[in-house]
Amino acid sequence: MALTNAPLDAGIDGFIELRDAATGEASNSWIAVQSKARTQLEKETEHTFEFTCTPRDLEYWQRGNMSVLLVVSRPDTDEAWWMPVKDYFRDPSRQNARRIVFDKRANSLVEPSRDQLLQVAQVAGAGTYFRPSPKWEYLHSNLLVVKRLPACIYRAHAIQKDPREVMQALRDKVRYAPREWFLHGNGIYTVHDLRDEPWISVCDRGTIETIETEEWSDSDNPETRRHFVWLLNDCLRSFCGRIGMKYDRDANVLYFKRTEDLSPRRKKYRSRKQSASRVVFREYRSKKDPSKVAYYRHVGFEARFRRFDGQWCLEINPTYRFTSDGEQPHPYREEYLSKIKSIEGSGAVGGIVTMFAALLSDREGLFAENYPHLGFGRLLGVDFPVGIDDSMWRKRDVTDRFQDVEGDDDPVGDDDFGPLFRQELES
Repeated sequence: MALTNAPLDAGIDGFIELRDAATGEASNSWIAVQSKARTQLEKETEHTFEFTCTPRDLEYWQRGNMSVLLVVSRPDTDEAWWMPVKDYFRDPSRQNARRIVFDKRANSLVEPSRDQLLQVAQVAGAGTYFRPSPKWEYLHSNLLVVKRLPACIYRAHAIQKDPREVMQALRDKVRYAPREWFLHGNGIYTVHDLRDEPWISVCDRGTIETIETEEWSDSDNPETRRHFVWLLNDCLRSFCGRIGMKYDRDANVLYFKRTEDLSPRRKKYRSRKQSASRVVFREYRSKKDPSKVAYYRHVGFEARFRRFDGQWCLEINPTYRFTSDGEQPHPYREEYLSKIKSIEGSGAVGGIVTMFAALLSDREGLFAENYPHLGFGRLLGVDFPVGIDDSMWRKRDVTDRFQDVEGDDDPVGDDDFGPLFRQELES
C-alpha cells in the first residue's frame, strides 16, 4: 500500500496494488483507499451501522476512473469494514442521501476479502488513475467594489460652450477649479451643487435641476451609461490627485507624480497581511554613465469602471509611465513598458493592485476624511474549489530575486527590477 501526502481526513489516504497470491506478481490493479477511524459508529445495531459522507468527500471520490474503497475502522476493538463507494452510490437515491449502510458481517475487512477487492479493482481496469486531493484557493481579482456613488447629479444650461472657457471661468473664481464636470449639448453636468460658487459663473441658474444618481447608475441606456462613466472617471481623477497622482490623457493612465527634488516617492499602505510600503516614483541611472539619469519610472494604473450583476467596480490594471525628467515622456517609453511587462511576475502585478486598492478604499473611523463623491470597498474575490501548486508549473520570475517592497506580502519587488532591461545591463 502506498501512502499519499494528502491533508488529514480529506482526499485519498493511500493506494493498494493487488498481487497474485500464488506468484506474488503485481497485477497493476489499484484501489484508492480512504480511511475513517471512529470510536463510536453512527446508528449502530447488532448487525449494521451507518456512515454519512460529506458532499466534498463524495464529489471527490467519484472523480477519475479508479475504484475507491472507504474503510471505516474502530481501533479500540481492532475491527474494520470496507465499501466500494463508487459502486454503492450508483443508485441516485443513495447519492442524494449521502449515507452508507454497512453490514458488519458482509463488509468486514478480513483475509477472505482479497478476492472481492481484486474484483472491485478490475472493474475499472488496470492502470487506473485518480486526481490529486482537492486544493481550495481564494482568488483575488483586480476589481475594486464601488461602495459610494455621487449623492446626486446636477444639470443646467451652460453659459460657455467650450470646456477651456468653462475651466478658465472657474479658475477666475477659485484657485483650484473642480474637475468633476463635463459639457454635453448645451448643458453642463457635475456632482457639485450648481447653485453654489463658483458654478453660477458658468451656468444659467434658472435652469438648474437635479438627477437622482440611480437614474444614471442603473440605466440600461448606452448613452446615459457613458455619461455616468464620464463623471465617475472625473471623480476618480480628482480623488487620485489627493494621493499624489496625475492623469496622462494621451496614454489614459493615472500615475504618481514626481517629487519636487526628484527624490524617490514611497507610499505606505496596508497589504493583505501587514503594513507595507512601496516606491512609486524613482530615477534609474545609466549603466554606461552612472552620473546620468537614464529615465524616471512612475507607477500607475489604467482605470475602467465596469458593472457586474448590478454592482459597479473599478478595474485596476497596473502599468508604468517612463519620463526623461519626471514630466516629459521618455522617447523609449513604449520599449521600456513592453520590456517590464514581459518579465514582471504575477506577484508584482498583484502587489500593485493591492496597493492601489488600499490607497483608494474608504478609511474607517470617526475622523476619517474620505473623498465625498466616490468611495471604494474591497477587491472582489472568490473561494475556488480547484487550486494549483504554483511551484510545480510556473516559470521562475526573472524578478523573484529582488525584494525591496518593505513589508509587502508578494515575492516580487517593485522599484528594484534592477536589470529591467537586459540590453542596458550588458552595455
